[in-house]
Amino acid sequence: METAIETTERGFATGRHVVLRPVLETDLPELARLMAENPYNHEQVPWTYHRLKKRFEDKEKPGLWDREDKTYAVVRRRGGIAGYITENTSDNQMYWCTLHIGSGISDRDALGTDLAAAYLAYKERWHHPRRISFALLLLEDQKAGWLTAAGFEQELVFERSYFHSGRATSLAYYTWCADWALAMRAERHPVPGEEDPRRGA
Repeated sequence: METAIETTERGFATGRHVVLRPVLETDLPELARLMAENPYNHEQVPWTYHRLKKRFEDKEKPGLWDREDKTYAVVRRRGGIAGYITENTSDNQMYWCTLHIGSGISDRDALGTDLAAAYLAYKERWHHPRRISFALLLLEDQKAGWLTAAGFEQELVFERSYFHSGRATSLAYYTWCADWALAMRAERHPVPGEEDPRRGA
């Protein structure tokens, strides 16, 4: 019989292994290291603790958290930051994200798979998303596996569009679309010059 896992961390989403919550000031040193380690970030800047702290203390958008741009700390259920998710949205139905779990973590695959599933379940339950896309480098096989296991599919690949370690590499988008959004796209709509099929004969 499986025993319940004790939870000490609290946040917006809880999986078997991780909790997703807003970033705390005490997370910043490790978060800066994780952001610098991530092979892909939307913002191509050298992340340091001081740069991240300055952004965290921004008077207009404090805490790495505002209406359009959010950073979630990915922490173990018993504490300790292991990674993060960045999220950008302009209409609360389409989300553009990145994710990362520390490269040297021994149970990285378990945590990554759990965070992808927990994030998707949280968004479906509370935000009614139309689509969620994660950007990552095509060479990041582990991340692709986490997202695929959660129901994301590779949607786009931009060949040789990003430099990593001094070499051109490809950027990939893994996307999940809501069933209701896919159904709307599949509906037959009239085209100018064609008879409207919804009017009948």
